[in-house]
Amino acid sequence: LTYIAGFTGYNPPRTQESVAGFTTFVNSIVSANASESSLQQNYKTAVDLRQAAFLKTPSSVDKLLAPIRGAVEAQFGKKSTEAVAIAAIIKNMRATKLVQAPADPNSPAQQQTISQSERSYGSMTQFFNDIINTLSQFAGYNPTNNALKIVNLQTTATQLTTLNNNVASKIQVLKTARANRQNLYTDLKDRVQRIKSYVKAQYGNSSNEYRLIKGIRI
Repeated sequence: LTYIAGFTGYNPPRTQESVAGFTTFVNSIVSANASESSLQQNYKTAVDLRQAAFLKTPSSVDKLLAPIRGAVEAQFGKKSTEAVAIAAIIKNMRATKLVQAPADPNSPAQQQTISQSERSYGSMTQFFNDIINTLSQFAGYNPTNNALKIVNLQTTATQLTTLNNNVASKIQVLKTARANRQNLYTDLKDRVQRIKSYVKAQYGNSSNEYRLIKGIRI
C-alpha cells in the first residue's frame, strides 16, 4: 500500500486495487486482526472462569461434593437410603473427567477436544442438578452450612449452566471471526497478485515500481 501510493500514474482497472480501495481493505484487515485478538481473549477468559467454578477454587463444585455427602450422612445416617442415593450420584460425577477446552478452538486437531470438553462439563452440570433434585426429595434436609442449602445449590447450578453457555457462545463467535478473517486474507492474496500484474504491465518488468513489489508474498 505504501509503495503504490507513491507510484506516479497508478490507476488500476479495478477500484479494489486503487489506493483508496486498497487502503480501506487493508484497514479492514487490521480491524479484523484486532477483533480476533479480543475475541480470543474473551474465549480464554470464559474457559478459565468455567474451569474455576468447577474445579479450581475453594467454592468450586468439586469442593461441594464431600460436604454435601457429609451433611446427608450426618442427618440421615451413613447407611441410609438418602446417603446411598447421594453417594451414587457423587461417584458418577467424580468419574466424569473434565476435559479442558483448547486454547485455540479453530485448530482442526482441536475439534474433537472441544466436543469432549462440552460433553464433560455438560455431564458434570447434569449430575450436579441430579444431586439437587435428589436432595429436594429428602424430607427435612436442612444443613447448617449455608452453601449446602437447596436454594444456594440451585443458584450454583444456574451459574454453571450460564458458564457452559458462555463458553459455547464464545467458541462460535471466535470461529466465525476467524473464518471471516481468513476470507479477507484470501482476498488480500488475490488483490496483491492483481496489483503486481498491473504494475508490471503499466511500468514494465525492469521498472523501479515493479522491482519494489515483485518479491512481496502473501
